[in-house]
Amino acid sequence: MLHVWLRAQHSPLAVWHEDTQQWQTVDGWQQLQAIYGSHKNNAHKALCLYFPSSHLLQVDTEFTATQLKQLGVSGKQYLFEEMSLTPVEQLAIRQISHADRHQLYALSQNDIESWQQSTKLAGMTITALLPDFLLLPTPEEGAGQQVTLYQDTQTMLLRQSLRQGMAVSYLPLIFERFPHLSEVNVLSPVATFEDTSTLSNSNPIDTFGDSMASHDIGLQKSSTPTSSTSTDFMAPTLAMITEHQLLLTTLTTTPKPIENPDRHALNFYIKPTDSQLSPYLRVAMMVALSALVLQMATDGVQWYQYNNAAIATKSEIAKQYQSWFADEPLSTRTKLQVQLQPKLRSDSQAPDSHMAVLARISPLIKQSSLHAQSLVMQPSSLSFTLIAPDRTSLDTFTSTLAAQGLSAKLAQVSGNEQGQFSGQITVNVVENNDTQANTAAS
Repeated sequence: MLHVWLRAQHSPLAVWHEDTQQWQTVDGWQQLQAIYGSHKNNAHKALCLYFPSSHLLQVDTEFTATQLKQLGVSGKQYLFEEMSLTPVEQLAIRQISHADRHQLYALSQNDIESWQQSTKLAGMTITALLPDFLLLPTPEEGAGQQVTLYQDTQTMLLRQSLRQGMAVSYLPLIFERFPHLSEVNVLSPVATFEDTSTLSNSNPIDTFGDSMASHDIGLQKSSTPTSSTSTDFMAPTLAMITEHQLLLTTLTTTPKPIENPDRHALNFYIKPTDSQLSPYLRVAMMVALSALVLQMATDGVQWYQYNNAAIATKSEIAKQYQSWFADEPLSTRTKLQVQLQPKLRSDSQAPDSHMAVLARISPLIKQSSLHAQSLVMQPSSLSFTLIAPDRTSLDTFTSTLAAQGLSAKLAQVSGNEQGQFSGQITVNVVENNDTQANTAAS
């Protein structure tokens, strides 16, 4: 993995060389691609970018871990509402917790996308995106008594603990922020190398080749610092530290990349596959999916009910067919409608015999004290249910029908709570027609 330090938005890039434990500066992304883009080692295609801490927002919150979890990402974003010029919905949030203390950090999505686009143009891919204060060594004493300060021509950084640091814009405010500060550890600015400073006076192709070769052999070429490493710009800072009567300690170490940057809690890199949908779109998709599932379930229940009703109807029609046409069994190869329709049509064309018998019975019912309740027409008979005040009336009516030449039979006589009797009288239509025909012939 290639470690690149962007100290300011448009500053030269600093590239870390693991073999020499030193930084090398390049003018920009185009030169970075020219030097490392054609390298055969795929490790140089993955890049860890240390971005300026001035782009980072930080909030110390008194919320508990449970409360922060309940807030969710949206709630945490609105904690930065008063300090962010970027709409809070466009902030990426990271959280670092230790014991009962929780620090929230935010970075604009626009900045992340801009840096990702720059690395893509250089033929590389960001795998870690960290604030540059993490390059500074951690102070040994906490509670704001000791801080680590770094300054060069591009940036000024301060680290106060393992999990906290910042970009410094005005040093006197830092002294007011840490009233218990007693010691400041100062790092020397990173040195630049002569090989990149001579790019403007040499053939770019040859220079890039020399730079690449020097990288392969561990940068054994001359690495004499140029005049840009002068510490004259640090004089006001050192004088201010002395004026505040703080212990000044100069460290011989330089800012160094951290191990396993892709696993760090402040890694703001987001994989393209991990892109999040907006809360509104997520809710809309959930509602649409729920409506689709509900509609499918409703359709399934309706289909099940309709299927059961169709099966029951078909079964009842088959039973009715068998009762009407006992001598003609149903065929399983032919539709029931095809078998039943001609018979119903033929029966409907010859209802005269039934109607003639019914015309003879109706006046008799009206003349009696009986009430007709139901009528069932069978192919060869008529069945009707009569309500009578007593059993004798039913017997008398049956005898009357027989006296009229009708073949009538009384059956299923039963009484009810009101003292009335109901009985079913069946009149054979075919036999009556035959009897009438024989009487006419004689």
